[in-house]
Amino acid sequence: MTTPVYLFGIDIGGTKIGIGLGDSTGRILTESRIDNRNTRPEDILPQLVNEARRFMRENRLEASDIAMFGISSPSPADIPNGIITTPPNNPYWRNVPIKSYLEQELRIRGSFENDANCGALAEWYFGAGAGCTDVIYLAMSTGIGAGIIAGGRLIRGKGFLAGEIGHTVQTPGGRLCNCGLRGCYEAYCGGRAVAQRLVEEVESVPDHPMRAYAPEGKVELLDLPALIRAARDKVDYAVKLWDEICFRNAQAYGALMNIFNPERLILGTIVWNNGDFFLDPVRQYLPRFAWRETLAKCELVPSALKQNLGSYAGIAGARYALEQSR
Repeated sequence: MTTPVYLFGIDIGGTKIGIGLGDSTGRILTESRIDNRNTRPEDILPQLVNEARRFMRENRLEASDIAMFGISSPSPADIPNGIITTPPNNPYWRNVPIKSYLEQELRIRGSFENDANCGALAEWYFGAGAGCTDVIYLAMSTGIGAGIIAGGRLIRGKGFLAGEIGHTVQTPGGRLCNCGLRGCYEAYCGGRAVAQRLVEEVESVPDHPMRAYAPEGKVELLDLPALIRAARDKVDYAVKLWDEICFRNAQAYGALMNIFNPERLILGTIVWNNGDFFLDPVRQYLPRFAWRETLAKCELVPSALKQNLGSYAGIAGARYALEQSR
């Protein structure tokens, strides 16, 4: 896209919604956050409209100046019709036709994409994937999902479900995943699943060493950051579990490398928060799961956009949709 155009971006998160006005070069003009904990869409959607209108007023823009808005949505969702169907973190958002609502209210054309794909597009356009034609971004936080750019195109799949690497089964019959399958990669390495495992394994052991790392002294609040703190302190239980997590991540990365042969594998929250404490053991395990040739061609890197990814996700989704429509 040679001439910059104005774009709105909306990133629907489990605890907050980000909205931003920027352009196709990645320049952010204005942005804000709306709380999204146990909210109802009938309360939130008008706020999104009001924020968008405020952004336009403050930047002296009309709706006709905005080429497109983009929505970065959690899965599962009806991608072709722009409907948020059953997001896991908010029981009140069910079958919400957010794209058509905003198009009608703002009089701006919209696009709709899942959040891992928007993350991949944001890193590809503006971050660690710039200049590449084959990159994979892994969202690695509460859950795990991949956005895949292959040959300069976003891979969506027939049912718009491509990239669900978190729900590939690593251990048949293993731990029950929140998706309903057993032995999923996410069931061992996703932030929510790790927290659930910690609580299960610690709560029945009165003298468990992880109790010292429980936030507010409450075992039910144990989470992945608590595990990492304990592993850094060389608590034996935590060291072993952290090693297992690194091993399983290497297993998943190796599969992606051999299937897609990417130039870069861009890793989300867990990686840029922990750096070499995570990457060193993963790199040691990777030769067990990927060919030497694919390893040699692939850089394993943390997200460049880090905590600001949400500010770019919807804008990147809008830019890609706009490019594909021309």
